Amino acid sequence: MRQEKDAPLRSDAQRNRERILEVALTELTQCADAPLSVIAKKAGVGQGTLYRNFPSREALVLEIYRYEMQQVADAATELIRTHEPDRALRE
Repeated sequence: MRQEKDAPLRSDAQRNRERILEVALTELTQCADAPLSVIAKKAGVGQGTLYRNFPSREALVLEIYRYEMQQVADAATELIRTHEPDRALRE
């Protein structure tokens, strides 16, 4: 049975997805042509798990970008709350 696209992931599936993103960010930063099989292995998941979450290299790269931009947005909210605007921008 397939989960619906917007259904929440099981906790283990969410951990796998996050681990793939962390490893992929590191590996692709070091080498843009890093094999997806290497990313899967270093993330401790099978290639099927990687491709189930990210069906292509492009999908993985786009999700890394989205993930990184969300971290920037989250940090901006906290910085604006805790710093003066000019200081928050520099941080």
